[in-house]
Order: sequence, then C-alpha cells, then structure tokens
Amino acid sequence: MTTPASSHDSPSPHDATGPWGSEPGSHRAVRIADPGDLISAVPALLGFHPRRSLVAICLTGTSVGAVMRHDLVLEDPGLMELVIERFAAVCARDGANRVLVVMLDDRIGPGAAAVDLPRHRDLVARFRMRLGAAGIELAGAHIAPAVAAGLEWFALERGDRGVLPDPAASEVAAAHVFGGRAIRGSREELEAVLEPCAEHERALVAELIDEARETGARGRLRVAAVDPVGSDRAALEGVLCRIAQVESGDELSAHEYAELALALENPTVRDALLALSVGSHADAADQMWILLGRSLPEPECAEALALLGFSAYLRGDGPMAGVALCAALAADPCHGLANLLDDALQTGVRPTALRDLADVGFGVAAALGVSLPNPEPLPPGGV
Repeated sequence: MTTPASSHDSPSPHDATGPWGSEPGSHRAVRIADPGDLISAVPALLGFHPRRSLVAICLTGTSVGAVMRHDLVLEDPGLMELVIERFAAVCARDGANRVLVVMLDDRIGPGAAAVDLPRHRDLVARFRMRLGAAGIELAGAHIAPAVAAGLEWFALERGDRGVLPDPAASEVAAAHVFGGRAIRGSREELEAVLEPCAEHERALVAELIDEARETGARGRLRVAAVDPVGSDRAALEGVLCRIAQVESGDELSAHEYAELALALENPTVRDALLALSVGSHADAADQMWILLGRSLPEPECAEALALLGFSAYLRGDGPMAGVALCAALAADPCHGLANLLDDALQTGVRPTALRDLADVGFGVAAALGVSLPNPEPLPPGGV
C-alpha cells in the first residue's frame, strides 16, 4: 500500500503484489519452515526491503497469494483502521483462507516483548476481527526491527521468538533472482528511478512542446482531417522508432522528447502502446516510459508514467506500479488511465483482469496498419 506521502487521502494498496500467482489455483507453493523464514522472505515477496511497515501475506493452503504493505503509523489509529479494512477486502478478493502478519518497527528495543507493545497488539486484534468477519483466519503475527540477518523477531500473540536468517538466502529471494526480478534496498530506490531530471532540462522540453503545439497545430489538424488513420499511424510509428533508438543505446534530444510528448497525447496512439507491455520489447518500452516520466514536464509526463504503471501492474510488480501511478496522478490528478489503474490496484484487482487492455492495444495498432511484437506469456508475478 502507499505511504502517507502519497497524494491520496485514503490508503491504497500500491505496495501490493501477487508474486506467486493470481488466478485461483495458480498460486505457487513456497516452503517456509518457521516465522524467521517468513519475515526474511518479505523483501523478495514485495520486491524491496520495507521499513517501519505493516505487511499482510495471503495464504491459500500452502501457497502465497497477494502481499500488501503500508507504513506503520501507530500514532494515527484512524488511518490504520482504513488500512486494515482495505487489507481485509483484498484478502477476501484473493480467496485467502489464512493471513500472516509481519510488523517491522525499528523503534522496538532489544529484548522487547509483546506485552511492551500494546498499540501493535491492538492493531493485530482489530485486523483479526476484520478478517474473521470475512471468514479468514489470522494465522500469526510477528514483529522485528527490520529484515536483516541476525536481528531478533518475536510473536505478538505467543511467546515464540528467534533470529532472522539472511534474507538474500531465502527460497523466495532465490526464485525471484532466478526469474530476473530485482529486490531493491528500499521503497525510496523505486522512487529514485522516477526522480525528475534537472529543472532546466524539463523547462527546455516544456518550451519545445509549447512551440510545437503553436507551429504544428494547423498542419497536424490539416493532415488529420485528410487522413486521420495515416496521421495516427505516423505518430505511432514515430514512437516505436524512438523506442528502438533508446533500445540501441542512443540518447534522445530535447526536440525528440517534445515530439514524443505530443504523440502520447493522442489517445489512439496511447491505447496502441498498451500492447507493448506484453510483447518482446516490453523492457525497451518501459525504459522509454521511465525516460519520458523523468524528462517531460507536468502534466505531460503523466501519460508515460501511466504506461509504466500499466506495464508494472501486468507483470505483478505492484510496488513499481504504485510508485509510477502516484507520480502520474501527482502530475495530472484527473488522468483517466492512471486513475483507472490506481483504483484497480487499491482494490486488489488481479493483473490478468487488465490483460484485455493490452489486447485492445493490439487491435488499435492493427486498425492503423501497424504490426506490433507478438504477445508473450506473462511471468509468474503477472498471471
């Protein structure tokens, strides 16, 4: 889920992911021998090392389903009530029959015990009630200062305690690395990926966008009126050409960034580009969306950030999807696609439910006479 720094007034499960499957019956079994193994697996399950967090892990039998995270803000009980309400709704949607809770709080001292943490225990008790109302068991709640080898963990409702193993050595981490998924050091590392370029660079692109709108508007309207399909085709092919350029290692000029900004404002072009999220050039397209998200001014950068959010969502990378969508909505709070995806992420909609949007993209491109790379099977995190 998102952090309090989000532009949203209510909690939304941005740091939510289903890395081991999403459709019923597709969850993968993961061997977790004890609570220490579970806690050490959290960074791999989320895709980054969380800090001061409430984490909920959905289980169906022995398989891991959706995993959700939110900042642990004990000083705001009202916010945390909204968080556990949303968590419980996502757990029910995920078809979980059990849920495991992990709290990470660097404020707990050495030798601390559950009796010393009344606010933590109260939050767990309220979450248990929410889950129970949906027929879901809260199977355990454990706490540690952070996820790092050698730190002590203990149970919030029993006397169990132990020492955390190396997170990098967990079975879940190994599976993620083998599958090519990065495990980032923190959520801030995700946000840094989309850190805007220098202000003067974005200002230059903004000037060029304005100039292009003024000088080229009449010509574009004239071409679009004579041959609307041809106009859209040329714009789409221009974006694809720039993606290939970036994939080959070439840098884009400020004029090219401005050209791309105008192309993405075309809804037909934007819709066709959704299909790239499931094709062989998905990584190259993502790199382009990151570059545009960093280089374009507001609100123009929202289009690229929404495309990045969609791609991350489809592959099951909920944290990256959340960061991208937060950035998109900060740039343009009324952005239609970003709001649609954000709502889906908040309510735990599975990636496969959004695959149709990519299929629509293929149809749009075909109608323009543009051939896109064939779709590929989604990775385990996006099924």
